[in-house]
Amino acid sequence: MFKKIFRASFLLTSLVLFFAVLLSTIVLSIDFDHTEMSALASQADLAASGVNTSGKKYLKNLKGENYRITWINSKGKVLYDNEENPKKMGNHARREEVAEAMKKGTGTSERYSTTLSTVTMYYAERLNNGGVIRIAITRNSFWRMLLRLLSPLLLIMLLAVLVSWFLAKTLSQTIVKPLNEMDLDKPLESKAYDEIKPLLTRLDSQNKQIADQMEQLHHREKELKTVTDAMQEGLILIDLDDWILLSNPAVVSLLGLHDTDPLPDDVKEIIDKNSRLAHTEGIVERNGRNIQISASPIISRKILKGTSILVVDVTEEYHEEQVRREFTANVSHELKTPLQSIMGSAELLENHLVKDEDRDGFYKKIHESSAQLLTLIDDIIRLSHLDENQRFEEIKLNLKSPVTEALEALQGSAYRHGIKLETNLSDTMILANFRLVYEIAYNLIDNSIRYNKEKGKTKITVKEHRGQAILQVADTGIGIPQEAQNRIFERFYRVEKSYSRKTGGTGLGLSIVKHAVQQCHGTIRLESELGKGSTFTVIFPALPVGADGTNK
Repeated sequence: MFKKIFRASFLLTSLVLFFAVLLSTIVLSIDFDHTEMSALASQADLAASGVNTSGKKYLKNLKGENYRITWINSKGKVLYDNEENPKKMGNHARREEVAEAMKKGTGTSERYSTTLSTVTMYYAERLNNGGVIRIAITRNSFWRMLLRLLSPLLLIMLLAVLVSWFLAKTLSQTIVKPLNEMDLDKPLESKAYDEIKPLLTRLDSQNKQIADQMEQLHHREKELKTVTDAMQEGLILIDLDDWILLSNPAVVSLLGLHDTDPLPDDVKEIIDKNSRLAHTEGIVERNGRNIQISASPIISRKILKGTSILVVDVTEEYHEEQVRREFTANVSHELKTPLQSIMGSAELLENHLVKDEDRDGFYKKIHESSAQLLTLIDDIIRLSHLDENQRFEEIKLNLKSPVTEALEALQGSAYRHGIKLETNLSDTMILANFRLVYEIAYNLIDNSIRYNKEKGKTKITVKEHRGQAILQVADTGIGIPQEAQNRIFERFYRVEKSYSRKTGGTGLGLSIVKHAVQQCHGTIRLESELGKGSTFTVIFPALPVGADGTNK
């Protein structure tokens, strides 16, 4: 503001000064000419009086005059001139000033010499006899005289400009000072000009509105930050140049990405696959985790402003989907094998391609394959029920009871395989589902029988130790290699596939055990040495003596 006021004041003052000097010059020029002509008129009047009285004698007596005096008769002939020989001078009757004097009594004229840059002023007055007395003076032109005075005049103008500059600066500072000292936060408390009081009142009102809006925005910002910080999913907002405008803490843990970091290339690829106006999704990997990227456009008033990105860890879902796909493929394969065996044997029998003495073998094979198929289907159904995370009824029960029932069901199998079953079962109370505990015990004991050595031994123990209920199944079987111990709980995984086929195992027993243990809030541990046997230990939370067995 100061600069604008200063420039305006200085320019106005300078223009006023310029026009004042110009006007003064013009006025002085006019006044100068008028003064000179008045002096000539006075001299002409004196000369005319003298000539009318004394004639040429009067003129000859004039000495030291600065004027040129010319006496002209009524015919225009020069009778006398104090600077030239009258005889050499032509007729002056047609001279402007002479002709005018003869006609009107007085006449004036000016003649400018471009060569000498001089001005000759003439004044003529008619005599009583009809002649004319002419007075003339030659001087430098006003503008030539002015040119001589140019240096001091310029100095004066420079001083005037400096004074104008100083005055403009002082005036500007005086005007602006109250405005600069005004407190815009509290405009009504400022000592400003009365003329701007309405403006200050409006400014105060707007300040209050802005303060309220800023407080609301700050409150909403805090709410947004609280919500985004609490999100387990990552949230990123980017502009059209892929610069991060906002991100929450979850982004750091999921992608290792901070606000100041550029957007990773693999994330850009997902966003740029389609137009920014379309919703896009994709998967990126970070530290062995599968991270889903979901990008949606941010549009305001039909104009694309940026992109919002939702970051979600889908590792578990991704793994579960992969397991489901593998499970489906394995189920198809496992079901196909006994079915093909049944269909093949039945087809041979139907077409009478089997000898009579071999028919019993084919019937036995069909029966065994059917039994295997039924067992497999049964295991698949049980595992599916466990996968669905159904709520199983929990009751207070003695761990010894479902283990004993499982032992009774497998006595025949142990006898057929020549396996000795040893038991050490103590009364131990737990809160669990009876059928699930039965499945755990049955599958562990069944495996210990199937994968034991000839005339081997299986020891089943139930006990309480340090507030925990323990079921332990130890065998003297073939053992499990170290590299396979982490995978034995996977569905359809078999250490020795040929041996499993021989024993009739489905490859789902230990997977059922794992899920059942989880449903019972327990843990399972394996200790195995190749060629010496395996020990499975299942730990359940035990109930204190006298505890209430109500379902929870």
